[in-house]
This record gives sequence, structure tokens and C-alpha cells, in this order.
Amino acid sequence: MDTNEVLSEIREVNLAYLMLAQSLARNNAVEAQVRLGMSAELTAIVAGLSAAQIVRLAESDMLLCAFGLPEEAVLRALNDTLSRHDMQAMHAAMLLAQRPPGSL
Repeated sequence: MDTNEVLSEIREVNLAYLMLAQSLARNNAVEAQVRLGMSAELTAIVAGLSAAQIVRLAESDMLLCAFGLPEEAVLRALNDTLSRHDMQAMHAAMLLAQRPPGSL
């Protein structure tokens, strides 16, 4: 994948996420806050966005959503599919990836 393809995919995910967030925010603000981890203020803002504003926000080169999988659940799922050696290497890589650049 080249850079343009990656950016295109990010924009597509952003648009889908913003559309979902707005739908949830408009239908049930409390559910949107819980499921998407948004504040009440952000939920109100997202609910009030126009279609044009959503499209402009989605065009950002930065991914607007975060994947909130609990580390324990992820590690348990990986443990079921990987050998112990592979699991240790994967866990070490995950921990190192969280460190700021140049901090090693």
C-alpha cells in the first residue's frame, strides 16, 4: 500500500466513524457517550454537525477514532492462537510500541 492508499483508507474509516457517532448521538446521547467514550459536550457537537461538516472532518489525515479493546481480552485472544514464545514476543512488541520515540 502506498501513502495515498493509506490516507484514502483513513478518510474512509473517519467518514464511517463520524456517521456512526452522529447517528448514535442523535438517537441516544448517553449510549453514544458510553460506547464511543465521548463527553456530553462532544456528543452534542457531533449530533449537530451538518453533512458537509462531517465530510470535511473525515478528510483529516489523522484517524479520528480509537480502538478501545481491553488489553486483557486482546492478550487472552492472542494466547488462544499463538504459542507461548510468540505471545511473549508479541507482548514485548506491544509494550515497546507504547513508548515515545527515542526513549529506549
